[in-house]
Amino acid sequence: MIEATGAPHAPAACFEAVRKGGRVLLVGLQGAPREIDLFALTVREVEVTTTLAHVFAEDLADSLEVLRTTDLFDVVVDRVIGLDQLVDEAIRPMAERRAKGKIVVDLTR
Repeated sequence: MIEATGAPHAPAACFEAVRKGGRVLLVGLQGAPREIDLFALTVREVEVTTTLAHVFAEDLADSLEVLRTTDLFDVVVDRVIGLDQLVDEAIRPMAERRAKGKIVVDLTR
């Protein structure tokens, strides 16, 4: 499971949701220290890994160039939607646990 939002509740939600023996990768940066239940993680044999996966000032230009010059965008992104489609095409499917793939919201549509 990958936590990439940085939302305050997200790490705990991932720790609860991950299967026994599963892995949680913490990518989202937290703005404050968080308490975690080490006992629960240990007895469920959950592996927790952290990474500094994205540093905006250093990574964005290179990342955009890779997406522009390769077919990686088509491999990674399922579809592009307009802001007016956000609820029906992204949020509702996520809430109903039927979302598939990565969705990009194009604010110019």
